Amino acid sequence: MSEDARTTDPGTRGKLTIADRVVDKIAGRAALDVDGVVVSGSGLDKVVGRRLPKVTTRTRGAQTRVGVDIAVEWPRSAAEVAAQVRSAVSEAVTGYAGLKVLAVDVSVVRLESAHSQSRRRVT
Repeated sequence: MSEDARTTDPGTRGKLTIADRVVDKIAGRAALDVDGVVVSGSGLDKVVGRRLPKVTTRTRGAQTRVGVDIAVEWPRSAAEVAAQVRSAVSEAVTGYAGLKVLAVDVSVVRLESAHSQSRRRVT
C-alpha cells in the first residue's frame, strides 16, 4: 500500500449510502422502545401495510426526513408519547446511521386500550 493511501482521510476514499429501508428499521425500533407505543394490527394489516408503527423516510445524501405513524396505549397522553417518539427517533437515526435528521413527523393514528386483543409489545 502506498504512503498516500495510508494517510488519506477515510472519509475522502468513497461514499457510504444508507438505504431508506435501513433508516425505517432504526426509526421503527426507536419508536417501539418508547413507553406507551404499542404494536397495532392483525396479520392482514401487516400484509396491506396498516400495521403500526409504520415508518417512511426520505433520505437525500446525509440528511433525512422521517414520518412515523403510531398507536398509543390508552390512557397515556398522545402528545407526550409523540414528543418522546420524535426525540427517540431523531437520536437513534443520528447515532446509528450518522444522518442529520431534518424532521420527524409523528402521527398518532390509533389509541389502544390496555386490554385490547391486538395490543402487544415487541422486544
